[in-house]
Amino acid sequence: MFIQATDFPQGHTETARVCVIGSGPAGMTLAHDLAEAGVDVLLVEAGGEEVEDASQALYQGTVVGDEYFDLEYARLRHFGGTSGHWGGICRPLDPADFQEDPVVPGTGWPISADALTPYLKPAAEVLEIPGDFDDQVLGNTLRRTEFEHSPPVRFGEKYRPVVQASDTLRVVLNTALINLTSDAGRIQSATVQTAQGAQWVIEAEYFVLCAGGIENARLLLWANEQNDRKIIANHDLIGRYWMEHFTMSVAEVIADADALAPDEDGVARFALSDDFQRDNSILNASFEVNPAAYTGTRALIADLLCIAPKLGQRLMGDKKLVCGSRIIAHWEQAPNADNRVALGDEKDALGIPKVVLHWQRSPIDRATIARSVQGLAQAFADLDIGRVRLYDWVLDDALPLPTDGTIASWHHMGGTRMSVDAQTGIVDADLKVHNQANLFVGGSSVFPSGGFANPTLTIVQLSLRLADHLKGKLKLPNAD
Repeated sequence: MFIQATDFPQGHTETARVCVIGSGPAGMTLAHDLAEAGVDVLLVEAGGEEVEDASQALYQGTVVGDEYFDLEYARLRHFGGTSGHWGGICRPLDPADFQEDPVVPGTGWPISADALTPYLKPAAEVLEIPGDFDDQVLGNTLRRTEFEHSPPVRFGEKYRPVVQASDTLRVVLNTALINLTSDAGRIQSATVQTAQGAQWVIEAEYFVLCAGGIENARLLLWANEQNDRKIIANHDLIGRYWMEHFTMSVAEVIADADALAPDEDGVARFALSDDFQRDNSILNASFEVNPAAYTGTRALIADLLCIAPKLGQRLMGDKKLVCGSRIIAHWEQAPNADNRVALGDEKDALGIPKVVLHWQRSPIDRATIARSVQGLAQAFADLDIGRVRLYDWVLDDALPLPTDGTIASWHHMGGTRMSVDAQTGIVDADLKVHNQANLFVGGSSVFPSGGFANPTLTIVQLSLRLADHLKGKLKLPNAD
C-alpha cells in the first residue's frame, strides 16, 4: 500500500521489520520479494510518482577530472528510480569478471559467479527476458556474445499495482533519508524528511540502502560524518573505486553479412577471450557492430581491395555478402581509489552536501581501449570474416580521446564495494556493511569491478540473493 508522509506529524516514529531506501531495480526487487514472503517492509522513495524538477535538483553535483554527464540528469529521482531511462539491455557478468586479475589491483569479488547463478532465472522473470545466454566461440580470441532485451521494465509502472494491493509492503514517496543513527554496531533508526520539510523517524530490524550508484556513497558519507564516523570506521574508503563503462565509436569494418548477422536489435556483438585479456594485461570489453550506409560500404570495399584483394573481390562480387558497419566499443574501467564520490562544500535543499564526483581514466584504461580494438581487428583478419579500419586516436596514445559523441554508458558502479574485510571495502559478501549488524547496501555501488555487461541484471540477481539472506536472518518459516 502507499502511505502518505504528510499524514505523519513532526517527530513521528514508524516501524517495520525491514526498511528499504530507494525504489529502483535494487530496492523494489528486494522489497517486493521480502513482502511476498510475508515480511513487513517499509520502502522509502525520495521522489514522487513522476520526475519533478525540484526533486531532480537534489541530484546536482560537480565532476572533477575527465568530461562526464551532468549529474542531475544521469539518474532519476522518482518511483522506479533510474529504470525510468533504462534501455533494457541485459546480460550477466562473465565468470572471469568475479576473479582477481593479478595485473589490475582491486579486481576480484568475494563471491564467485556461482553465487548468483541460482538467481539468473528469477531475475530474468523480473526483467521479462528469457534468461538464456549462449555465447558462440569464434577461434581462439573472439566470441560472439548474446544480450537480451527487456521491454524495458519500468519498475514504477510494473510494481505500482502490486504495491497498491499489498498488505505487507508499504511505500512512502517524496521522503528522503537525511540521517542514520548508530549505536553499538547497529543502526537504531533512520531520520527522513518530507518534501514539505517535516522530519520523522523509522525504526526497523534491518535497513537496506538502495539509493543508486552515486547516492549510496553520498548518503553513507553524510550519515557517517553525523555519527562521528561510528558507522564505518574507515571513512575515507566510502565512495572510492567508482567506475563507469567507457563507450566510444572506434572503427569501421567490412565483412561477410553472415558473420555480422544482427541480433534482435539490429546489431552484432563480440568480445575477446579471457586468455587474450590476461595475455595482454587488459580488462573486459564488448564490441557492437552497427550497420552503415551503403555509400560508406563501397568506400570501405575500395580500401579493402588494396589491403586484402581476395576478400575485397569476394565482397564486391556478391553484394548480398557485403556488410559495411561501424564499431562501438564498451570497456570495463579499472578500479581506482582516486575515482570517488565525495562531499562538496555546497549543500542541497535538504542540508546534505552536494556530490563531487572525481572521475578520470587511468593508463590501464587507455591500454585496454587500444589493445582490445587491435585484438578485435586481428581476430577478424585471422578468421577471414572481414577487415577492421581503426580510427587514428585508437592507435596513437598522443591523440586525445574523442569527446564529441557518447563517452560512457550511464552505468554507475562502485563506491560501496563488496570486499572480504573492512580495510578494502564497505560491505561483505552478503552486502552487509562491515561492523554493522543490520545495515546492508544494494545496487551496483557494491560492484568491486564491472566487466562490460550492463549492470541491471546483476543488480536484480544481487537483490534476490540479499532477500534470501534476510529471510534467513528474520527466521521466516519458509526461509531456506
